[in-house]
Amino acid sequence: MLFHTPEFFVLLLVTLVLYYLMPRRRTILLSVANIIFYSVSGLGFLVLFLSITTITYLCSLMLQGRYRRIVLWFAITINVIDIAFFKYSLFLLHNLERVFNIQLVATNSFWVSIVLPVGISFYTFELISYIVDVYKQKTKPAKSLLDFWIFIAFFAHLIAGPIMRGQEFIPQINGMKSIRLKLSNFKIGIFYLVLGLSKKILLADNLSPLVNRFFEHPEVLDGSGGWIGSYLFAFQIYFDFSAYSDMAVGIGYLFGLELPRNFLTPYLSASATEFWRRWHITLSSWIRDYIYISLGGSRRGEFRKYINLFLAMTLSGIWHGAQWTFVMWGMFHGGLLVAHNLFMKLKTKLKLTWLDNSFIYRIIAVVIFFQLTCLGWILFRVHNWHTALVVIHRMLSLQAFHVPQPYYKYLVIVIGLFALHIIEYYLITYSPKISLTWHRIFPAPIRAVFYVLIVSILIIFIKDKVSGFIYFQF
Repeated sequence: MLFHTPEFFVLLLVTLVLYYLMPRRRTILLSVANIIFYSVSGLGFLVLFLSITTITYLCSLMLQGRYRRIVLWFAITINVIDIAFFKYSLFLLHNLERVFNIQLVATNSFWVSIVLPVGISFYTFELISYIVDVYKQKTKPAKSLLDFWIFIAFFAHLIAGPIMRGQEFIPQINGMKSIRLKLSNFKIGIFYLVLGLSKKILLADNLSPLVNRFFEHPEVLDGSGGWIGSYLFAFQIYFDFSAYSDMAVGIGYLFGLELPRNFLTPYLSASATEFWRRWHITLSSWIRDYIYISLGGSRRGEFRKYINLFLAMTLSGIWHGAQWTFVMWGMFHGGLLVAHNLFMKLKTKLKLTWLDNSFIYRIIAVVIFFQLTCLGWILFRVHNWHTALVVIHRMLSLQAFHVPQPYYKYLVIVIGLFALHIIEYYLITYSPKISLTWHRIFPAPIRAVFYVLIVSILIIFIKDKVSGFIYFQF
């Protein structure tokens, strides 16, 4: 069920009304709402999701005594097998076919019919982090299976994040009965909901045909076309993905629950390290805490630190999809992180750290790193690794500096999108001050007209065929 559909808004409205009318029944109410929301994807997937969730919860109650480590690895293994079977089994078989020159998968075989369960990548990481945190006593087990189900399957974030941690969300669930209806929460919730809808409907969905125009035949794409196409895709995927996360945060506020923000205007980053603190924040922090640190982090010397960074980001690429281009995308960002760490060491040795306080230096760094990010997006958008490398090679050639006149209009669009990105930064960073100014300058009737206008525009731009979110495929 998509956020920007009438069916979802009916479910949301009914659930909200009952939620505040029956505070003592909130656990059951949200549990049922989660089931209704997810059952749209298929009853089989729902049964699978409920089974994996139940097994993980029961294991979390047995993390005591001499067999606690065995229970931990059993729960982790069950979750890894689940995602590996549905997401990577066909990819593995196809690669074995290429290596050994044998046929393992027939055209009409069972393996070809495997469908990826909706949200499996996100809920698998949540289940693994929960069981590990309970094992390490960083969080207490949920009081009941229903509470745990709400934590894992809360429909606001289930399909595409943010990836929640037990210690940040389960306490909110425990105190859910005492939540009271607050106008301030509703205002913030509606703000994020409208922001997300605007990003998805007005920006991402309208950028989609432009991006498809460039990448319909990537094998014939020239260097300048590769750059412009990657610029447009960069903003398409950002507005699309951050739209879902913004709406998830907004829906959380409507229920009096606080979900973490997943994006902080990432294209204003001046380095790879900063980028991963702004892009898909809950995934990058998950990779850091459960992969990078588990591999040893920076505790075993500089060389091992760089290896761990590279491996962790490679895993991030694998998480995104069962294709070599995703693996290469993760490796690319792992290389950027290693390069940035080495560059920081060099700056320190040359006593150039004062550059970090220079506004001009930051602007230059942001522009350069945006180019690197867009170079990497080619690996994300072009799914044939050989073709992707050919396009990147053309983008790095001198001919890419020659921009044909028909591309000028797309450059204007890109500049406008970057301006919107900067406006979003100031809007989020200074939202309290902007809100106060907005309410002080404009009287209620004018604000009401503006709100109605925004909602009307969103309704008009909703197409008959509602498009899904890009990250649903992961």
